Amino acid sequence: MDLLRHLEFFVTIAEEEHFGHAAARLGIAQPPLSQGLQRLERSLGVVLVDRSSRGARLNAAGRDLLPRARALLEGAEDLRRAASAHGSAPVRIGAVPQLPIRTLAALVTACSNPPEIVTAPSTELLDALSAGRLDLAVVLHPALLGSLQSGPVHHLATTLLLPAGHPAPGPVVLRSLRGLALAAPPRAHAPAAHDLLLDTLEQRGLVTTPLGAPDDRAALALVAAGRAFALTAEPDLDAPGVVRREIAGEPLPLRLRVAWRGPRPAVLDAVLDVLP
Repeated sequence: MDLLRHLEFFVTIAEEEHFGHAAARLGIAQPPLSQGLQRLERSLGVVLVDRSSRGARLNAAGRDLLPRARALLEGAEDLRRAASAHGSAPVRIGAVPQLPIRTLAALVTACSNPPEIVTAPSTELLDALSAGRLDLAVVLHPALLGSLQSGPVHHLATTLLLPAGHPAPGPVVLRSLRGLALAAPPRAHAPAAHDLLLDTLEQRGLVTTPLGAPDDRAALALVAAGRAFALTAEPDLDAPGVVRREIAGEPLPLRLRVAWRGPRPAVLDAVLDVLP
């Protein structure tokens, strides 16, 4: 039996109080999750969760053992970090797709040993951190961090990508973009950051409809097709049919924050030094 994996199932079910939600958070189907919990219960000789049509609630045994399960998972993660510090395992770093490739390359170079890089939306990276599958992650700010630790907020300059036919020759007043959709990642990828961006645009006179673009390449395609505008921190992003313009007035920076779980990772200072 994979004890640590099944303990992770148990802790996630306890936190979500729902098998379907726990499975979605772990990125697995519901049957393996239920089977893993059952194996854990058989191994321990005790039922941990009361199942019902309304969800899953810990019983007395589950409530008693939950802190110990969390302690075991945290201990295993501490062991991985200690091994990583001695060079026996790569550091696992997550980054949102909006992080410019030059910055990501500098981040990799700053690590004394080549890290393992995962690119994913903020919500997925934070779930992976909580589950111990990553050592640290660069996520969008603001974000719901829960019990995770985090560093300062970093601001990366952005520019506008516009369809080539747009008349603005110089710095663009945002309200002049009325009628164009905003090519941006779906709200589910980073709800708080997504809402903050739309609120900021509205405060500056632009009410726009988001058009789903999970990364800069997808956003670039929508802009080139004349269907949207986009904000990017990637200085080299370009395509036929797209022009780059500065934003008039206050900038709209890409806000990032480094998050981690538990003790400070050995590479944290090196990563923080890379980000402006």
